[in-house]
Parts: sequence; C-alpha cells; structure tokens
Amino acid sequence: MKRFILLAATLFLSLAARAQDPVFLETLVPDQKIHDFGTIKEKDGKVSHTFVLQNKGTQPVSISECNSWCGCTKAEYTREPIRPGQAGKVTVTYNPYNRPGKFSKETVVFLNDRKAYIRLWVKGDVVPFVHPVTEDHPYAYGRGLYMGFKRLPFPGMQKGQSYTFKLRVANDTDKEMKVTFKREPDNRILQMPDELVLKPKERRVVDVSYKQVRAYRHARYIMVRVFVDGNEVEPLKITWNPTAS
Repeated sequence: MKRFILLAATLFLSLAARAQDPVFLETLVPDQKIHDFGTIKEKDGKVSHTFVLQNKGTQPVSISECNSWCGCTKAEYTREPIRPGQAGKVTVTYNPYNRPGKFSKETVVFLNDRKAYIRLWVKGDVVPFVHPVTEDHPYAYGRGLYMGFKRLPFPGMQKGQSYTFKLRVANDTDKEMKVTFKREPDNRILQMPDELVLKPKERRVVDVSYKQVRAYRHARYIMVRVFVDGNEVEPLKITWNPTAS
C-alpha cells in the first residue's frame, strides 16, 4: 500500500511539473525570428535591434522577462500588456567587446507569468581590434616593456608542491626588443626565462614556476632585475609566503 501511495505521489508531482512548463505561444508573432547584424567592428561597441511582436490572438499577452543566459546580450521589452491586434517590442543588445568572430545568441521571451514563451535570435561576425596594451599589461617597466605583474606572490606551499604564474609580457614599440631577467640572489629553483626576444608589438605569456623544496616558516623574496636591450628598467619582485600550516 505504501509503495502504491509513493508511486501515485511521484506521478502526481511529475504531471504537476509538466503542467507548469511554459508552452510556445504561436499567436505572438515577431516580424523576424532572427536578425543578422552582418559584419560589425568590435571597436564600434554595442549593437542593438528591435523586434516587433504582433499579438494575433484574442487575449492580451504580457512579457514577463527576457533571458539570454549570457552577459554579452541584454534585452529591453514592452512592459504594458499587448492587446489583441497591437504590437509590443523587444530590443536585443549585443556587446562584442573581447568576443571576436561569429556569434549566434538566443533570447527567450517569457510570457504571461512564464506560462508561455517565444524565441528570438541575433547573429553576426565581429571584426576584432588591437586593444591598448595596458588593458592586460598594466605595469610599465620602461623603454616600451609592459608586464601583467609588478610582483609575483607565490603562496605558502608544502614540500614538493609547485605553483606557476602566467606572466604577460608585451613589447609596445615598433622595434624588436631583447628582454633579460637577472635573479638576485640567483634562485635557480625558480623557473623562468633568462632572456626573451620580442617582435615589434608582440605580446607573449611566459611561465614562472617554483617547486617548494622544503618548508619555510618565514616569508622570502628575491628581486629580478629587468633589462631592455641592455638598459636596466624597473625590477620584478618575487615573494614567497611561509609554508601553510
């Protein structure tokens, strides 16, 4: 008997959940389901398109919300009920910043307290541009050299553990650049390039790694002297926290 009651309750909950699922509303008809922005330029910023939704049914329709599930796509919509024979609007805005290449984004328009829905799409192709070097290489070391860190703070690690930083390095000049790193003191457990040759305007990511050889109770640091084409510029500081207890 208990098994029958449990089965009946499960079936009831399943049917109730299905009854609450939104259904596609055929009577709210957009002027177009897909808008193609074509080729757009990232540097020009956001693009928007307004879809016109015609209510061809016999009952008013209210837009409850619009969901695109992506921070790059936002939607504004008509807040008042759309009466039969009238039209509402959904304006979809796409932000191409740091999103080069082709895109296709869906916006689900929920209706009548999420009891119904329709779908809209925007698509296009984003032409990228070269971002200012300081966006991801905020530290100017001098003579056109920029890097992503001024200090590399290694965490406290147990013996045998290792950690790697991704150090962004950029040559913001129109000439080839030779970058030299000299550790003081010369810690060779620290793995990093001794020298880099960067092409004009080149941006590169290099690994800076350290494997803990034993536990340390105190914080430590070394200075990495940096040279550009033989000329000393600002130093890079490497720090280690005490071993985690």
